[in-house]
Amino acid sequence: MTARDTDVEVRSVPDVPAPTPRPLRPVLRLVLAAGVALLVVAGLVGRLGLVGGDAVGAADNADGARLFCVVGLTPDATDGRAGGHGVVVTEFRTGGPPCRVPAPVTSGGVVLEATVALAARLDRSAPAPDGSTRVSLEWLAGVYAVLFGLGAGVAAAAALAGSRRRGPAAALVVLPPLLPLLVVPWWTRFLVSTYGEPAGLLGTAWVAWGLLAVAVTRPDDRAARGTALGLLAAGAVVVATAKPGFLPVGMAAVVACAVVTVGVRRAWRRLPGLVAAVVVVALAASPVLAGIRYQDELYASPNTHDLIFTAILPEAGPGALPAVGLPPEAWRHSGEHFYLDLGRGVPGWETTIGARPVETRALARAWLAEHPVVLARMVHRGLVATLRPQIPYLVSVTAGPRTVSGTLPVPEFPEAAQRMGVTFRYLDGLPGRWVPPAVVGTALLAAAATVLVPRPARRRSPAPGLLRVAGALAAAALGTVLLAVVGDGYVELAKHVWLASYLLVVTATVLVASVLAHLTRQAKAPA
Repeated sequence: MTARDTDVEVRSVPDVPAPTPRPLRPVLRLVLAAGVALLVVAGLVGRLGLVGGDAVGAADNADGARLFCVVGLTPDATDGRAGGHGVVVTEFRTGGPPCRVPAPVTSGGVVLEATVALAARLDRSAPAPDGSTRVSLEWLAGVYAVLFGLGAGVAAAAALAGSRRRGPAAALVVLPPLLPLLVVPWWTRFLVSTYGEPAGLLGTAWVAWGLLAVAVTRPDDRAARGTALGLLAAGAVVVATAKPGFLPVGMAAVVACAVVTVGVRRAWRRLPGLVAAVVVVALAASPVLAGIRYQDELYASPNTHDLIFTAILPEAGPGALPAVGLPPEAWRHSGEHFYLDLGRGVPGWETTIGARPVETRALARAWLAEHPVVLARMVHRGLVATLRPQIPYLVSVTAGPRTVSGTLPVPEFPEAAQRMGVTFRYLDGLPGRWVPPAVVGTALLAAAATVLVPRPARRRSPAPGLLRVAGALAAAALGTVLLAVVGDGYVELAKHVWLASYLLVVTATVLVASVLAHLTRQAKAPA
């Protein structure tokens, strides 16, 4: 046997590409998306107890009239008021007085007006002697549940049609924004209320679903990516016009729209996203500016007082007083809520906050810009307050028509204290105060790090896209907290950062999902 006979010829074996899953048929995709939407609606209806008479809601603290007066509703209560009952007044009648100050157009007002119109068509009962008809906040919650289901269905349809996820598992993109709403009632109970928060929550969920659908689709899937972009833009309009405090979420969504690519042609792929961003700004700019003017017209003095006396002075000390034109004697009132005594007895209050609230607020914010450490302390305290989204001083027990005032007394809670020392002691004692800052920092750093991932690797795995979604949501949460603390100080801080708490929970869920997606990809990758 020669050496030639013993030689073994080694040939390279060509790489065999992994089989590509067959795309789902369009009819099956629509059926699955519709099933997701119905499950979301059913889950929210069950979570809120809308069937069976055990609904949970959020009681009015006298702010609700700013919404229901827009459509001419009046509470169906003994004293004709929605607040001060210790229960959630869910029954209203049409024919109420108009708003004392003309209110701007808001997304929450549009949904409420649509509910009133729908109730007039569906209610077959005889009208009252005065010609008014019944409107229930439980019906309003039902409309919101349908809108949540619509957004989830659109996101699922886009994900199912995308090339990166061909199987039914793509519908799982609806889970991160949905799970917090189904597990606890801290956010959903506001759907049974007269606040602007439900519209903000709806728009935020649409934004999150749109971002997730973008993350699991590819630019060359024009229909899927365009659908996700449309949902993202719609959510941006809804959340930005819900109330001025939610504007950072809309701004983050606008930036996300502007960087989304659709198609593969380099010259045109950024055009759809830029057009969507411009459309959002064009639709939302006027209502947002009107909402800011409305807020200043009603609450310029209270908000300025609360910014200075409940936040800046407790965090910075009396050194900030000269910058806002207040004398040193005003330091004695540090930590006091405006509605504790309406500013009476505060030296220099009438000539500064009372006479020039907008100018004084501008001086206070300029001082904060020059002292970023104080601003960082305020933002950190706002992040800590996201650990308490329950807002227990707004009771959840609902009641029927003709509710008698004072039937259920509400105990005192530190979140609603009018002296900040009580609130500070409470917040400083909360466990896990490191969690919200850690979630924000991790999400922002992880999103920034995705630029270091090679483009082919980003295309093969949804993990980098999910990390960018987490970064966008974390930025929106941080902006919401920042606007809350520089807008009204620490007054009702838990309520003002309520939407940020939801965003942070969704952010953490998306971070976990990105890790699972990466591990799953690694497990399926060939050796």
